[in-house]
Amino acid sequence: MMNDKMSRRTLGAALLVGAGMMTTGTAVFAQDVTINFLSAQRDDIMQPMIKGFEAANPGIKVVHQSVPFNDLNAATESRIGQGDTSIDVLHADTPRIPAFASQGYLLNLDDRRDVIDAAVPNAVDLEQVSYDGSLYAYPMWTSTQLMYFNRDVLEKAGLEMPSGDPEQRLTWEALLDMARTAKDSGIKYGLTFQQVDRYYQLQFLFESNGAGSGLTGDEMLTPTITNDGWIETAKWYGDLYESGLAPRGVTPEQTDDLFINGEVAFMIAGPWAIARYENAADLNYGVAPVPYFEGGKPVTPTGSWSVAINPNSEKKDAARAFAEYISLDPEGAYLSIKNNPNILVNAEAFKNYSADMDGLTDKIGSAIDIISYETKNTAVGRPRSRGFVTFETIMNRTFSDLRNGTDAETALKGAERQLDRALGRIQ
Repeated sequence: MMNDKMSRRTLGAALLVGAGMMTTGTAVFAQDVTINFLSAQRDDIMQPMIKGFEAANPGIKVVHQSVPFNDLNAATESRIGQGDTSIDVLHADTPRIPAFASQGYLLNLDDRRDVIDAAVPNAVDLEQVSYDGSLYAYPMWTSTQLMYFNRDVLEKAGLEMPSGDPEQRLTWEALLDMARTAKDSGIKYGLTFQQVDRYYQLQFLFESNGAGSGLTGDEMLTPTITNDGWIETAKWYGDLYESGLAPRGVTPEQTDDLFINGEVAFMIAGPWAIARYENAADLNYGVAPVPYFEGGKPVTPTGSWSVAINPNSEKKDAARAFAEYISLDPEGAYLSIKNNPNILVNAEAFKNYSADMDGLTDKIGSAIDIISYETKNTAVGRPRSRGFVTFETIMNRTFSDLRNGTDAETALKGAERQLDRALGRIQ
């Protein structure tokens, strides 16, 4: 295990030294095999688990192909959908699994149900990789969100540090008052979201305000984004940017830098942000639970990436060996978060993850206690719908329109018309 106190630059290294890691056996192939792994992750995130796998399986080489997040759906549909054999393994965002599985893009894994169940005992995590009663991916990670705050900025503004107790979480109304005070003290922005304009991170706003996920019906193919709650929350979101409290003109890839550089007081982001923040020598920050709307309920996003096999792959044995190493083997699962501390669903590997995160408590507050509470009590997943890819694509554009000044009711009514047409073709 790692020491109780972690220096700013040792989080990545510490994620490798947890006790109890299991070494996999070496796969033996008649000749060397190269498999291709498609994902939307950076190479530095994938390399530790790839290197670990290749060391344990010297007959297999893994080539990582990274595409931008917004292009992964198109890459999957255009390549696997047309029978491309050059992709062997792919990262699959869990809400996309119903759409991809129903189109035949993912290999059925029911023959591995026993070993998957043994490594990932949480039924919720297994549901996330299922469609129509069958398994189509190996669970890897899950997620939640934290509220990060700049201690130096809050102290300068004369503000109290937010409580780390989920029972004492702030309301959005109280947080925005604090964010305005911080901005008035001289900081550039009061608040931002890490994944601006992405449904994954913004769904919880609407759910907290009682507006629902935006999809309903037996197959979750009916859009409902023009009710009073959706319009009210969308206006609230747009007003953050109209007022200058939150920044326009930035992408999800740029928001972390705003927090690291001391340009924003509060950041809503996932636990994986800690890896970057710990490497920022001058950043004095803490963590707290994300807020909720007064009169509503606490809600947090959840779900994350899994790993699936292309049914067209001509190297399925090697692909399966790699997929199971990075998901079911505690060693490989643990290596998968060395440079990106997502929440592991592998039960044995999670023990090491928990110990690592606990080592940061004296410095930033108990992130692991917040994570454990949220994943058990406030987590709401994205809709399990064959139409989710279509829904998400349209909603992400709509959130961007809201951030750039489009009237909330106008934006949502236009999006609902698009969704009615697009999802109607799927039903």
